[in-house]
Amino acid sequence: MGINRLDRITKFDAIFFDRDGTINEDLFGYINSLKEFRYFSFSLEALINFSSLTENFFIVTNQSGLETGVIQLENLELINQKIFSDFQKLNLPLKKIYYANSYKEGFDEMRKPGIGMFNIAKNEFGINLKNSLMIGDTYSDMLAGKRLGMKTIFLRTGFGERYLTQVKDENVADLICDNLLTASLEVLSI
Repeated sequence: MGINRLDRITKFDAIFFDRDGTINEDLFGYINSLKEFRYFSFSLEALINFSSLTENFFIVTNQSGLETGVIQLENLELINQKIFSDFQKLNLPLKKIYYANSYKEGFDEMRKPGIGMFNIAKNEFGINLKNSLMIGDTYSDMLAGKRLGMKTIFLRTGFGERYLTQVKDENVADLICDNLLTASLEVLSI
């Protein structure tokens, strides 16, 4: 049983979620159509649980396939519209979806582990990043969160198993969970 949304505990100023491998399945490495986009079976329940902890959800996703042509912008926009619609139906506080469209990396770049998407959210919505949470399935998700002083939750879904040793060795996750639902049930421990 999850956290009851009526018992709102505003623990975080914002929760930042990676998309592919965190909220939805990532079978191909790139998702270029609505037909390929599928939430994990537990994701929406988990997101409902997380919604009691903040009034600000953000999705921050590396979509370098836009630069290479593997992903078409129109398809990404359709997926984003679906996500907004689905979140709205469940009264989930999704404020914005940010995406990095290139392979360009660096500390202040948009692509995680760069912190560009987070700084834009901070400026656009007045978010206190040090009182925020980052959830994802890659080392770069965790490193971006740590660079900003956020709490971080690493998931073993998506590419999680590939990065698990590095995440553990470099101690960049405050919590390691099997999936988003488990994270939503254990988040109060961090």
